[in-house]
This record gives sequence, C-alpha cells and structure tokens, in this order.
Amino acid sequence: MKKLKQQHIHLKAHLGMLRLCKVLVVWFCTSLTPLTAQTLSQIEVLSTDNGLPFRDVKSVTQDSLGFMWFGTTQGLLKYDGYSFKIYNNNPDNPNFIQNEQLTEHNTIYQGRNSLWFAANNTLFKLNIQTDSIFEYTKKQGVKGDVIELHIDHKKQVWIVTDNHWISKQEDTYQYLQKYDETHGFEVMDSLRRGNREFTKLASDRDNNLWWSTLTQGAIQYTDKGKRLQNNVLISYENVDEFHFRGTSFFDTKNQHYYFPSNQGINQYNATNAKWESVLNELISIYHAIEDNEGNIWFAGDTFLYRRDRLGNFTNFSSTAQEQLDFSRISQLFVDTNGLLWIATDNGLLKLRIKPRTFKQLFKSNENDWGNAMRTIFETKDGAIIAMCERDKKLMVFSQNDTEGKEFELWGDFGATTNLLDGARFFTVDLNKEYVYTVNESLVKIRLKDGYTTLLPEFANRLNITGSSPIITLNDGRLLFGFTLAKLTLYNPATGESELVFKNPIEKDYLHFRYFLESKTPGAIWVGTVNDGLLKINLNGTIEARYHVNSDPPLNKNNIMVIHENNDESLWLGTFGGGLIHLTPDKKEAVVYDTYSGLANNNVVGILPYKNEHLLISTYNGLSFFNTKTKRFHNFFEEDGLTHNEFNYTSFFKDSNEKYYFGGMNGINIFNPNDLTSDPLLNPILFSSFMRFNSKSNDIQKTDFSYTTTTKITISPYDQYFQVNWTIPNYFKNSENQYSTKLEGYENTWFSQGTNPYVRYNKLPAGDYILNVKGADFSGAESKNTLRIPITVVPIFYKTWWFIVLCGLVLLAIVYSLFQFRVRQLLALEELRTEISSDLHDNLGSLLSGLAMQSELLEANAKEENKNKLNKIARTSRDAISQMRDLVWSIDNRRERTSDLLERMEEVAEELLLPKNISFHIEKNDLNLTKKLSITAKQHVFFIYKEAITNILRHANAKNVWIKFTNQNGFGTMVIKDDGSIKKTIKSTGFGLVNMKRRAEKMNAILYFSTENGFEIHLKLPFKL
Repeated sequence: MKKLKQQHIHLKAHLGMLRLCKVLVVWFCTSLTPLTAQTLSQIEVLSTDNGLPFRDVKSVTQDSLGFMWFGTTQGLLKYDGYSFKIYNNNPDNPNFIQNEQLTEHNTIYQGRNSLWFAANNTLFKLNIQTDSIFEYTKKQGVKGDVIELHIDHKKQVWIVTDNHWISKQEDTYQYLQKYDETHGFEVMDSLRRGNREFTKLASDRDNNLWWSTLTQGAIQYTDKGKRLQNNVLISYENVDEFHFRGTSFFDTKNQHYYFPSNQGINQYNATNAKWESVLNELISIYHAIEDNEGNIWFAGDTFLYRRDRLGNFTNFSSTAQEQLDFSRISQLFVDTNGLLWIATDNGLLKLRIKPRTFKQLFKSNENDWGNAMRTIFETKDGAIIAMCERDKKLMVFSQNDTEGKEFELWGDFGATTNLLDGARFFTVDLNKEYVYTVNESLVKIRLKDGYTTLLPEFANRLNITGSSPIITLNDGRLLFGFTLAKLTLYNPATGESELVFKNPIEKDYLHFRYFLESKTPGAIWVGTVNDGLLKINLNGTIEARYHVNSDPPLNKNNIMVIHENNDESLWLGTFGGGLIHLTPDKKEAVVYDTYSGLANNNVVGILPYKNEHLLISTYNGLSFFNTKTKRFHNFFEEDGLTHNEFNYTSFFKDSNEKYYFGGMNGINIFNPNDLTSDPLLNPILFSSFMRFNSKSNDIQKTDFSYTTTTKITISPYDQYFQVNWTIPNYFKNSENQYSTKLEGYENTWFSQGTNPYVRYNKLPAGDYILNVKGADFSGAESKNTLRIPITVVPIFYKTWWFIVLCGLVLLAIVYSLFQFRVRQLLALEELRTEISSDLHDNLGSLLSGLAMQSELLEANAKEENKNKLNKIARTSRDAISQMRDLVWSIDNRRERTSDLLERMEEVAEELLLPKNISFHIEKNDLNLTKKLSITAKQHVFFIYKEAITNILRHANAKNVWIKFTNQNGFGTMVIKDDGSIKKTIKSTGFGLVNMKRRAEKMNAILYFSTENGFEIHLKLPFKL
C-alpha cells in the first residue's frame, strides 16, 4: 500500500499535464488509429415497437436449445423468436418470481437447465425445464448483496458480494465467492470496499479469474480461487481521489485488454510487459466480446467499435444510434449462430456477423452505383477479363491478383474512338485467341496483346443502343444481329458472312436480346425484347415460338437470359416475370417468382451448378436455387456481395469451377460449394401448444420447449388446436418460411408462409404426425424436419371400448330374450304335456266310463231306449278317439317324423281294418328322426285323418295306398283308394274345406284327383 500511495502522489503531480495530452489526443487520434465510421446493413432492432415487453434490457444469455433470455428491470424474459415468456412479481403471473429488477449483465446459463440471475441484489437459479426457482441466501453462504455474477470457461459460477448495507462503515467488504454444489458459496478472497461500489470479473483463456476492484486494481486468481498477483491498472477519477476503475477482457488468443475510465482501450504487450493504447479516445468502455470471425466489439454507454483481425477499428456508434435511440449499452452477447446482441436501455440491437463467402473485385468505395461491370470471360492462360461499363475499358486479373489492371487496346483507329462504347456481349473464339464484341461495328480483339480491329462493314446489321447479342457457335462461326433481317453468320477464318434469313416472311419487328446455341443441331434459342422465345434454325426458318399467347404460355415476353438442360427443357430469365421453367415436350411453363422465394423478378443471369442447382443473378440479390426441392437461398450485400443489383450479360464460370457475377459495383467471385455449406445452424423446435376446450370454455397453452416427449393428445372437446414452433435463428426471423404436412390427413405439403404455427379444427379421431419444414430469410433450409405425433381421441360413444360394451350389452339383451323365449317354450311344452296327460287321464276316463255305463244300461233297457243308449256309447267312443288324436298332436314328446308315421298307421288300423279295407304305406328317403313343429304335425295328421275318414264314409274302397316321399327339398303325402263315391244323403260337413284351410296355414299345396278312385296330393314346404 505504501508503494501505491507513492504512485498516487506522483500521478497527481502529472495530472494537469495528462489532461492537456488527452485534449490533444482527441484532435489527432484518428491519425494514430485507423478509425472510420461505418454503416451496418446487417442490423435489426428488437424493441417495444415489435413486441419486447419492456425496453430496459440489462443482460442477455442463451440456453442449450437456442432460446434467448433477457434480464430487464421489470423481470426475466424468454424469447423464441416470435413470443416472450415473462417472469415477474405479478401475483397473477403463473411464472412468478419474487424479485424482478435484474442487474446489468448478471444473467448466465450454466447448463443442466440452470439459469442464474441476480435481481434486486439477490441471487436466483431457475430450472428452465420445470420453472422452479431457488433463492441463494446466507444459508448457502452468500455474504450480502450480489453485485457481480460470472461463469468461467469450466462453467463454474462466481459471484462478488457486498455487505455495505448490513455492516458498519469500517467493516464494509466485498467478497469473491465460488459456488460448490455440496457446500454452496465459499469465500475465496475479500477486499475492503471503497466509497463507491465497483467490481468486475473476467476469465482468461487459461481459466484464471481476474477481479477488477476500485481499490486494488485487477487481481488474478486460479480457477481454484488461489490468489496469484495484483496488476495495478491506473485510472484517474479526480484530483483528490485515486481509483483503479477499469474492466478486463481476454480474446481467444488470450490477449489482455483493459478499459480504464475515460481512457479508451489498452492492450497488454507481453513482449515488453507494457500496456499500449489501441484506442486512444476520452471515452469509457465497459463491455467487450469477440465474434465468430475474430472481430472484437467494444461498447461504452453510447459507443460501439469493432476491431477487425488486422487491428483496424471501425466506429459504429452513429449507425447504432440511427437504428435505436438509446443512452446506455448494458451488455454484448454473441449467440450460437454468431449474431451479436447489444442490450440497451431502449431495447436490443442484432448484428449479423457472417464469414465472407464472396471475394469482391473492382468494387468502388462510392455509394450506390460504382464500377458497373458487364461481360466476363477467360483467356487461354486462365486470366479473367471483364468490362467496366462506366470507364468503357477492359480490366484483367489473374488468380493471384487482388485488384487487377486495365487491359489496354490498341490498333489502327482514331485516337478519339471509344472501341467499347455500347458493347455489352463479348464472345471468345474456340481457341481463346480472339474475343469479339459488337457496337456500331464488329470489334475483334487479340487477347495476346490487345490489338484491336474494327469491321465496319456490318454496321447496318448492328444497333449500338440495343442489346446486340453475339455468340460463338460450336463450328467456330459467329452469330450476331438484332432482328430477323439483320441476323448474320460470320466465319472469322475465311471472312465470309451470310444472312440467316434471306427473305424474312414476316414483319421484322423482333428485337433480339440473348442467344444460346441449342442442343438440337443447327438451331439457336433466341430471347427477344418483345416477342418471347424463338427457336431459329440456321437454314432460315423459325422452328418454335413461345410467348404469352402460345401453348404453353409464358408470363412475360421479355426474355433476358436462357439456359438449356440436358433434357432440353429450358430455364428462362425474364424482365419482371421471374424465372420460367419451360418444357416444350410436355407443354409446361412453370413460373418461379418472389412469392416462390426468388430474390427478384428481374433475372439477368443463370449458371448451373452440378445437376440440381442454379445460380441466378437478379436486380436485387443472388439466388441459389435447388431445382429438386424448389427452394431458394438468397444472398445480398450483407452476405458480402458488392451490390444487390446485378448486370445483364455479366455472369461466367471459369475453367477452375469459380463463378463470377458482375453488378452495379464490381464483381463477386465464389465457389458455389461454399454456399451449400450454409444451412441453418439450429433445427426447428416445438415451442408450445394451444387449444380451446369447449368443456372448460377456455384457451389452454402448454410450453413444450424443454419436454423430452412431444406427443400431443387432443380431447374430443377441443374445438381447435394450434401447434407453435420456432427456429432459434434470430436475424430476420420474421421472414422465415414454413410448410407443413399432416400425415394421415394431408397428402401434400402446405405453405404456412411466415407463420410459425398451424391450426386445425375438429380433426377426425385417429393418429397423425405433423411434419414441419423451414427456411430462413435467405432460403437456407433447416437441417431437420420437425415431426410431432398427434392423437385425436374420439368422443366416448365412438371409442372401441364403448362400442364393444354396447355390443356386449346388446348380446346380453338378445341372450336374455332368447333365454326368456326358451323358458316360455319349455313352459308351453310342459303345459301341453300336462294338458295332454290330464285330458288323457281324466277326461278319457270319464268318457270311457260314460261309454261303458251306456253299454250296460243298453243291455237291460227297454227296446225304445236301446238306440239312444247305443248312440251315447258310440259318441263317447268317438269323443275318446278324437281326444286321443288331439292329445297326441299337442304332446311334445311325440314330435319326430317316426312318431307321426306310427300314429298314422294306428289310425289306419283302427279305421280301415274293421271295414275290411286293406292299406299299404310306402316310406321313401324320409328322415325319421326329424323334429316337426306342433302346428305342422297337427295339420298333416288331421289332413291325413280327414282323408281316411272320407274314404270310410264316401267310397266303396277295398284298398288304400299311402305314400310319403322327399323330393327337391319338399315333402309329399299321397293318399289313394280304389273305390267309387257312394250315393248318400248330401253331407253338411266341411272335410275338404278344412283340409285346404290346414294346407294353406302350412303354405302347402293340396289338390285332388278322381281318376280310378279318389286321390289326394299334399306337397309340403319342408322335408319329412
């Protein structure tokens, strides 16, 4: 401390001189430091105007999935690129946190779902997966207010605490503490606090910790907390008090920077062990960060500087202020995609930092248009030549050149003649010895030395104010001319020329804009200014014509460039109509424009890359087009292009597979393979799910950001549901494009435009998989397809278990009815058996007794009474017989065919044999065990008995034949006798009528025959 006091006295003596030096430095600092103001074309703003809940952002960090977290003075915010999840102390907020005033740059992500933040000088850890929050207090070893929070390269958490508000003045200290999961926060070191609070922590690349304090300067510690050394870094506050107020920063090369108060930026020189000023300005720098390209960004309250890898500083302060009006920068942060976030008291700035894919050549420093470049071609020795349209001169450069030089032309022509005035197309001969162009003459340039020859004899076939295309054909001849009548073939070897159309058959109003030799021998594709596309045969005929009224129709007649595929389909670049894919064989013309993802609808250049890609230059950007996926990846000035507007006729691929596209300010050189290696660094993530439930009559939202399972179950009461997703790529994320396909419901992809969600209403019950694809603003596709299983639960009465249950209930009812019917039938059969038994036993006994008594009385009766008693006895005997027949017919124990035939034989014996009538019964193919229904048995038996009775009463028969058979699914009964009808008193009975009635009840057929006796035929609807 004694040494520090001596330094203090010495420095105060020189304070006045140093103040004067600082004033002088401000005047000539730009001569000492290469510092320039600069604009930023890769900058966006995130403020309250576009959704930021609160403007004063104090801290920024990013979790492992790519979601951004912002600490503000009114709470903690989680940002997915489209919406915010807010944590604050509003008691109605489900994401409640007790303290919401977060402090500057004190929000860090440690991993394992742990987000640390300091709010109201209190330390918290948020589990982002469960939203649970833990507060660290003195129970966990925290020694007072938390004023600094830091995480080192090993993901160890450090804090600086201050006991100023809980201790006496003489006991006020700051404590350096390190977190241990077992013991909590342990004190590594402590220093007496100054009159003012100041502390900063930084880690170098060896993971040593540097603690900058107000009273002791910067102190170095190991990552175990062992103190190594003091590094006194001087800063001047005022004349009366000496402080070490400054911040340390270490880049990836472990270069130590220090920002003393109001003294710009110092850099430590390890060679001479001295500090050197690299930005000698009277400003205070508080924050620094290194981006993915090795640039270091420095920020003060309102200052923003960039130091590139060569050590050059660029001042972006005014540009940042133009984008966002702020008064303090709180933190700098670089996310996983290399985007630089600048937290301010009025929102956030986002700066896109990208590697330079494109090499720039001949770019002017002038704003807007500069060195407009036209044609590009290659010489025999591999040099590249392009025409600068502004200066009307050719520029040449080799592979090793960084700037190029003029390719001088000379020859036998006037000194004032401008050989390239009006020249647009250049074409090299087959040997690459000469290049030709046209303006008001045919111009021939020897590439070896620039010797130039004019051929003015073709002046009447050329138009210096028009496009005047020219190409070299595969046979070495040149083709040029701007109308049908002017179209000329020229042989450079012989000097001979001829018109293609000797006598044009139509009005010559076609103005040619572009030539391409067709893959069809002897044919040329010609793009015109006003009449679409022509296919011209060099024999002087037009083979095909495509325009807005042709079949297929084009959408524009102004064709600026043509490319032919191996399958002879064509890609046409139009003026205002985008890109057309023309397939003549299929009569198809498909248009790709800005709605499809094309950078601009004015297409001036097309070059193929491999088999699936096209490079397309436009009036506003360069498009890299995948012809299979139909996706565009667009590039602009912010990606390193010299200018967004490209020039007509200015595109070329050299022999080394390098591509050249010239525009309104220089040429862009690149390898397309570098473009294909730029997919989105982040996959599509399922962020949240929302539904409206009619049963609860509310909207329910679920955060799916950190869930391991993503299956969604939809209730039958959900009227609609919405799936939200995001790509954690935050530059121009509002321009990201998405498309979806719901497997099991949709057979094709549907574009959702820039909407990061899809909504479905009342999907049918079933299992589905939602597929989501995305692409960023430039057309770069996401490296994954998000797949979300969705199950729509049917309403209960449509579920399988309910249907099965209903089926079981129905079966139970049917079974119960069946059992009830069976019980009824059994009861009926039992009743019939009981009735038949009662009739047989009781009534039969009474009738038998009556008959016997009548017969006994008849023996002793008077003669006049004998006939009466005899009649009573006969009637009783008949009643017994009829009762027996009735009892037999209802007795369920006698229900088989054999029982019926047996009873029929008994009847025949009882009735026919006493009358000396013989009977013969024939049974053929009968099923004697077949059960007959009671009604069928009754009707057949009583028809039979009525027939036998009729034979006894009305026929003088001696023989009766009875035949039973089954044939063709029917049973038959035939009863025939050999008698003749008796002459009796007319009967009043209904025998035949009853027989027919019984047959009808069985759906049987009954008919009679009287030839050779009497015959009855009964055809039954069932087999016997």
